[in-house]
Amino acid sequence: MMQPLFRQIHDRFFLTAASHMTHTENLRSIFHARGLLAYNKVNNLPHTDLSNEDVQRGRSEKIVPPTGRPLHDYVPLYFGLKTPMVACNQAKNEDLIFLRFSLDILAHEGVVFTDGNARSNSTKFYLFNGIESLSVLDAKVIQSVKYSTDPEMKRKKQAEILVPDFLSIDQVHDITTFSNLATEKVLKIMQQFDIKKPLRANEGFYFRSNVHI
Repeated sequence: MMQPLFRQIHDRFFLTAASHMTHTENLRSIFHARGLLAYNKVNNLPHTDLSNEDVQRGRSEKIVPPTGRPLHDYVPLYFGLKTPMVACNQAKNEDLIFLRFSLDILAHEGVVFTDGNARSNSTKFYLFNGIESLSVLDAKVIQSVKYSTDPEMKRKKQAEILVPDFLSIDQVHDITTFSNLATEKVLKIMQQFDIKKPLRANEGFYFRSNVHI
């Protein structure tokens, strides 16, 4: 019997999940929409944006080669933890939430993945055509937390999964917070929308040492 895709990916590349980081203040709108919206769909809606303005400007100019669609038509997720974006927002740790998804989403129609930061001109985009297509990823770098002094490692660390338009909340595998206090806050919001997903605090997902990447 063939193993599920996420298990095959874990056994081959030691990659475990796809993560999307957001601010606690965005959870109500996410739950109301029953999922994550692509930047082009959410940009004109009230939300707390954790991203850098220059970064978003650069991403707004990118076209995804396999599909010809703008990068901002996709919901972005990362293969790895402790990305540069997490480091840049560590002062907000109590309000940073990780929505995590099974890597099974790679097989969904229209999903694209990258071998690094999608904004970089050095990054290549791929349609998922089976587990062998993930060989272009540098899995060791994706798992590393020591990449700040090497620009190419930093690029590869930020390999992305891009889901077109919308990613349903039903696909969420679990939700991670920084502390028990943050967990209590998120749980109250989840209960308001009758969202039932595994929820836990895990400081290991976060930077705590004023790291600048």
